[in-house]
Amino acid sequence: MERDEIVGLIRATPDLIANICRGLSDEQLRRRPAESEWSLLELACHLRDSAIEEGMRARRMVEEDNPALDSYDQLQRAIERNYSGADIDSVMTALRAYWTGYAYQLERFSAAEWDRRGTHTEVGPVTVHRRAELEVEHVEVHLAQMQATRQAVTPKPQVEG
Repeated sequence: MERDEIVGLIRATPDLIANICRGLSDEQLRRRPAESEWSLLELACHLRDSAIEEGMRARRMVEEDNPALDSYDQLQRAIERNYSGADIDSVMTALRAYWTGYAYQLERFSAAEWDRRGTHTEVGPVTVHRRAELEVEHVEVHLAQMQATRQAVTPKPQVEG
């Protein structure tokens, strides 16, 4: 994936999420489609935190020589940060800030900085470029999940007859 495409998709992420959540009630945003699945609010929190992590990882790869990039337990983080009880407006504001900041950061890296390396504990050796590609893939999976969740929590129109 080309650099401009990656940055464009990362920059568009907050709007894509906002569009999925638009028009839903607080209750719908908090409703889980199934016990083992996350609500739209929880998914938005997860993606907010993902942008925070990736921004820090990119900065570390540029500033340090081959840093170790630790993974984290996303389920534990959801509990620790109370995703289910979060304020949706605050989450959407933070989500926009972090994704826009991550895109801004990537835009300003030189070609050499895009090639800087780190080692992720689960993925192995990566570059800034590859981590950004992986983050776009991660977002695409969750956007599809959010679309399905929206359908599941939205009442179906009654058919007369």
